[in-house]
Order: sequence, then structure tokens, then C-alpha cells
Amino acid sequence: MYGVGEEGAVPGIDGADQELPLRTGRPGPVSRFTRIWKSGPGAAPAGPVHVSMNDYLIHRLRDIPRVAIAGLRLRRSWPATEGALGLWFASTGIGRRQVSVSIWESPEDLKRFVRSPAHRAVMHGFRNAGDLHTNAWTAEAFDRSLIWRQAEDRLLGRLPDVTHH
Repeated sequence: MYGVGEEGAVPGIDGADQELPLRTGRPGPVSRFTRIWKSGPGAAPAGPVHVSMNDYLIHRLRDIPRVAIAGLRLRRSWPATEGALGLWFASTGIGRRQVSVSIWESPEDLKRFVRSPAHRAVMHGFRNAGDLHTNAWTAEAFDRSLIWRQAEDRLLGRLPDVTHH
């Protein structure tokens, strides 16, 4: 399902990704996400990795800048985040829908980050600014192309029982 070199492979794999079409396989408009990548301090393990995705839909346009700035502040500390392998921040159009896809060495590393004061402050500060859908999964390997396609399947509703905007 997620073979290397298939249509939809992620260009710019070693740098910041640009606006990419997300193909739905159905007729109609192509969704577009602009995304940026940040590496974590962890070394890519030989086996599976833990992936977490947040899909946040901001209620009011005036909240977009402050939500984005808070996310970028968290991103700035990413290279020092224990157990973190990498992070995408993505948004659509004017940024009302913001997505993070983080890759971890283990679920315990994600739990430690979620309990951190910096993360808790962001979650508390924006709890009423939008609607959040989260999900997590195990990827077979630290393969950025594979993981983004898995995230894309979730974001576009291709997987049953996975909530999204």
C-alpha cells in the first residue's frame, strides 16, 4: 500500500517541504497542505516508531496567528526533546486547519512530552480556540515518505474510524 516511489512520494525529503497536493483518488479538488519538517535529537531506530497526529481546526480567523506562533515556539525546542525523531507542522489555505505529525522512539517519549510544562501551557491556552482530533499509530520504520502517506490517509478520511476535519 505504501511502496517507495509510488505517486504521492514526498519531495524535499531532506529539507522543508512545500505545498504539496494530497490526492484523494476521487474526482474533485485536491487538498493542499503546506508543511515544514524539524528533526529531533533521536537517531532513527532500526525498527518501528510511534507516530502521533493532531488535527486542529481553529474557530476564529483572529486566533490563527497566535496558535501558529505557539506551535512554532514548541517546534523551536524540538532538537532538545528527548525521544523525538521528527515533527511536521502543516496547514491548509490561510491556516485555519493546523496539523502536527510527530515521530517518537516510543509511546513513553510522547507521554513525557505531553506532560511537559511547555506542552501543557499550549493545550491550556488554546483549549477553547478550536476543535482537536488526535490519533496515534505505529509505523514499521522511520521512513518519512511512508509516515506522511499514513498521516495523509488519516487527514483525508481514507481510514474508517479515524476522526479528522
